[in-house]
Amino acid sequence: MSSSTAQENHSQSFGLGLFSLVHGDRLGTFLGRYAIASPILAATVAAAASFSAAIVTTLEGSFSNPELNLDLMHDIGWWNQFFLAFGTLVYVAGAYFGSFPKTLRQLVDSGVILATEDEWKMVRRFTKGKLSNKSAVALPYICGGATTLLSTSVIQSSGTWFSSDTFYAGLLVPFHSFFLYYLLTYLTLRLFFAYLVLRMLFSFRVNIQPFHTDGCGGLGGLRSQSGNLYLALLIMGIVAALTVISNTVNFGTELFAAYNILMLCSYVLITSIAFFLPLYATSFRMKEAQGKFLESIRERYKALLKELGPDLVRKGSNEDILALDSLRSTARAMQVWPFNYASLLMFTAVASSPLVVIALYTAFF
Repeated sequence: MSSSTAQENHSQSFGLGLFSLVHGDRLGTFLGRYAIASPILAATVAAAASFSAAIVTTLEGSFSNPELNLDLMHDIGWWNQFFLAFGTLVYVAGAYFGSFPKTLRQLVDSGVILATEDEWKMVRRFTKGKLSNKSAVALPYICGGATTLLSTSVIQSSGTWFSSDTFYAGLLVPFHSFFLYYLLTYLTLRLFFAYLVLRMLFSFRVNIQPFHTDGCGGLGGLRSQSGNLYLALLIMGIVAALTVISNTVNFGTELFAAYNILMLCSYVLITSIAFFLPLYATSFRMKEAQGKFLESIRERYKALLKELGPDLVRKGSNEDILALDSLRSTARAMQVWPFNYASLLMFTAVASSPLVVIALYTAFF
């Protein structure tokens, strides 16, 4: 089968298949497929699940209760983690991983990825192997289970809405904690798998196009792919800021205590990895394309030097020389990352969102 035919077949068969990366175990596949079908609806349903605690605490009289040290209405941590964070993670599962097959299809259709049928089979076997790996399947359950066990000690606190010795609502905390950290681990692994898939595909023959209209060699689809994370990263930035505020308001820690600073640094690190890791898989190919372009210009210079003599070349009066000078400037200005300054500024703005929220909090409260 020819390379072009293979590309057409694969570009039409991604859909919700293997390259959506939501496979691995039944729970993850169910959550992933549901999220991909309608990311906003899935995120809304996930966020609404947090209100189960509101219903129970209202019945138990602990939703708004000044006699408690901490009632649910004032528990920033609960609304932060389970209303904002969990809903956002479900949205990422749908919006980011749902668009990953479309991004691959776009790279094929634009002629950037030139993998043969056999090479596509290798990538599919590789992807299936990673998704079905026993450790990859077990790790989200292990993290979710460990968090569930840790949360059982939290609900022993007295004078709070989640005190298990007084209220039944506290029993919801371990349940919610499992799903939150299961999904967080599950998506982190899938993000890493996306990087591995891209790295493998770009190890085959590719066609980086220096003069492509997208300004990044035909890899604009990857830039858009990472752009799908902007909203999620912004909300997670708010989550990080509210965690710091929650620690300060509800638990009396200093605003710039070591734990809070560590929380903010972790957000910036995770945000950077989530945004840049898939893009990093392609940068070496863009650098390689730039190098080949510059080498072809150097070879043309050598040919003209031999043909016209050193004096004419040195003067730079020949039209061919002037054209080569222009091409060389263009080649040196070529991007070697599949993003532009606008997307980088957008990422910087999103990554700084926790500081903005904290600044507003300190200014008005």
